[in-house]
Amino acid sequence: MTDVDAIVAEIAKKQLRIETLETRNADSLDFHEVSVWGLRTALLCAFEAGRKAARTKPRVIETGKKDTTYRATIEASYQGLIEVWGEPGKGDSYKTEAEWVVRPAGKWVITIYNYKNSRAYADKYPEITAVREWHIGGHSADIVDRLLEMMAGRAKLIHRAD
Repeated sequence: MTDVDAIVAEIAKKQLRIETLETRNADSLDFHEVSVWGLRTALLCAFEAGRKAARTKPRVIETGKKDTTYRATIEASYQGLIEVWGEPGKGDSYKTEAEWVVRPAGKWVITIYNYKNSRAYADKYPEITAVREWHIGGHSADIVDRLLEMMAGRAKLIHRAD
C-alpha cells in the first residue's frame, strides 16, 4: 500500500465510515450510501492532504531574482504565503522585511515581497505577520497570472502594473 492509498483509506474510514476500500465482490460490502456533507468533508480532507504534501517540496530558491520588476500587488495573508511557499527569506530589513523568490521549473522568476508596509519600515505599520498586501515582481507581466493560478484562490489581485 502506498502513502497515498493509506491516506485515502484513512479518510474513507474516518469521514465516511467505510472500513476498507478493497473490492470484496459483494454489493452489500462494495456499495455505500454517503451523505453529501460527508462526501464534501472527505473531499476537503483529501484536498488538504494533497496541499500538505505539496508544501513539503521546496519551491522557493533564494537566488536568481536579478532584474525582476514590479508587476502587481496582491492581497494574501502572511500565513497563507508560508503555507504555499514556506518560510520567507529576509529582505533588506527596512523597505522589505520578507520575500519569496520562486523559480518553478527554473524557467522564470517570481518574487513576492512586502514593500514599505511593515513595522521594520515605520512604527505606524503592522508586524510582518499581519501584512496583507504584497508586491509581485518578475521578468514579464504574465507571471502575475501564473502566480495567482499557483496560489489556488489564496491571493486576490489588487493592482496590476501596465
